[in-house]
Amino acid sequence: MKNLSAILVVIASLLATQALAGTLTVNGNLTVTSNLTAESISLGGVTQTGWPVALAGGYKYVIVAEGTNDLQRGSNLQAAYATATTLNPTATNRVAVLVPPGSYNLGSAALVMNTSYVDLIGLVPAQMTSKQFFTDSAGRTRIKTVANVQCPVLIYSSATAGTLVQAVDYVRIESVILDDYNPSVDGTNTVLRHVSMSSKAGQWRDFDGEYIDCVGGPNTFGVNANANGVFIDCIGGDSSFGGNGNANGTFIGCAGGDSSFGGNGGLANGMFIDCLGGYGSFSGGSEAGGNASGTFIDCVSGNDSFAGGGNGGTANGTFKGCISMGSSFGGEGGTASGTFTDCVGGDASFGGVWDGWTDGSGVASGTFMNCTGGNYSFGSGGIANGTFTSCTGGGNSFGGLDGDGDPGTLSTSAMLQHCSAGTNSFGNFAIASSDFSYNAGGTNTFLMLPQLPTSANGLPSGTVYNNGGTLMIVP
Repeated sequence: MKNLSAILVVIASLLATQALAGTLTVNGNLTVTSNLTAESISLGGVTQTGWPVALAGGYKYVIVAEGTNDLQRGSNLQAAYATATTLNPTATNRVAVLVPPGSYNLGSAALVMNTSYVDLIGLVPAQMTSKQFFTDSAGRTRIKTVANVQCPVLIYSSATAGTLVQAVDYVRIESVILDDYNPSVDGTNTVLRHVSMSSKAGQWRDFDGEYIDCVGGPNTFGVNANANGVFIDCIGGDSSFGGNGNANGTFIGCAGGDSSFGGNGGLANGMFIDCLGGYGSFSGGSEAGGNASGTFIDCVSGNDSFAGGGNGGTANGTFKGCISMGSSFGGEGGTASGTFTDCVGGDASFGGVWDGWTDGSGVASGTFMNCTGGNYSFGSGGIANGTFTSCTGGGNSFGGLDGDGDPGTLSTSAMLQHCSAGTNSFGNFAIASSDFSYNAGGTNTFLMLPQLPTSANGLPSGTVYNNGGTLMIVP
C-alpha cells in the first residue's frame, strides 16, 4: 500500500511539471498559478484558436483590468496605457485603452498621454449635457445646453500636474470624467467627446481640436489663450472658451459663465450659434470691451457683452437674433459698426453712452434692422451715423443726450426709417417719436412726424418755419 501511494505522488508531480497532449476536461474550478498553454480553448461551446495577445486586450485595444479598490484600478489604468503604447500605434492603426465603469485613483502620479494615436475610451458610452427651454429677456423661447453628467467612469488623482496630462497631439478621449485635464500641447487633431472636467483646467493653453458634449469648470477651453477649435454642446464656467483671450473657433449650442467667449476685453472672431454667455462675454468686459467681429446667431448674454462695457469695444461682426442687457453691442462708449438684425440690448447699447466719463465716444455706424435698445442707445452722447430700419430706443437715443445731459449727434449721413425713441432723442431734434424717418442730405430727404393735427382737408395743420436752414413744424 505504501508503494502504491508513492507511485501516485510521482505521477501527480509529473503532471504538475509537464504539458501533456490531448483533451483536458474540468468539472468545477481550474486554478492556474503559472502559464496556461493551448493551441485552442473551447469556452461555452465556442472555440478560439491562435491567441494573438493576452485575454485582456486585442491588436488595437487594451482593456483595463478590474481592481478591488480605486488605487488598484488606477494602477491598472497606468499599466494598460503603457501596454497600449507598445502596440505600434499609427494613424491607420489607432490603439484604444478601454476603461470599464468604476473610479480610478492615480494617486500622486498623473496619467501622461505621451504617445500619439493611443486613445482613452470609456467602455460605456456617456452623455454629459442635455437641452432645456428658457425664455430670454425679450420674451423669446430658446433652447440652451445644460450640464447633465451621466458617466460611470471617474479618473482622479492628487497630482499637481493634473489628473491627465496630454503631451502629444492626435489623441481621442471619450466617455470619462476627469478630475483635471491639462493639455501641454495645442492639439489641432485632438478630439474630446462626452468628457467632463470638474476643475480649473488648461490655463494658458490653446484649445484647437474638436470638443463635443464636454463639460468644464471655470477657466476651461482656452482661458488666457485661444479657443480655435470646434465646440458643440459644451459647457464652461467663468472665463471659459477663450476668456481673457480669443474665441476664434466655431461654437454651436455652447454655454459659458461670466467673461466667456473672448470675454473681459478679448476677441470674439469666430462663429457662434445658439450660445449663452454671462456678464462681460463675447468680447465684452467691465474694464474695457474688445472686438466682436465674428458671426453671432441667436446668442444670449448678460451686461457688458458683445464688445460692450468699460470704455466700449468694437462690435463690427454680424449679429442676428442676439439678446443682451445693458452696455452691450459696443455700448458704453464703443462702436457698433457691424450688421445687426432682430437684436435686443439694454441701456447704453449699440454704441450708446450713459456715463459721462465716456462723453462723445459712442458710435452707431452700422446697419440696424428691427433692433431694440434701452435708454441712451444707438449713439447716445456720441454719433448716430448708420442705417436704422424699424428700430426702437428708449429715451436719449439715436444721437440723443447722454447720462450727463451732453448732446449727441444725428449725422446728416444717417438714414432712419420708421424708428421710435423716447424723449431727448434723434440728435438736435431732441424729441420723442413713435415713427421717425430721416435722411438729411440724401437723395430722399424727408422727415416724418406722425400724429400731427390735421385740417378739414386732411393736410397737417400747424406752424412751419425755417430755423437756420432746418425746417421746423410746430403742431
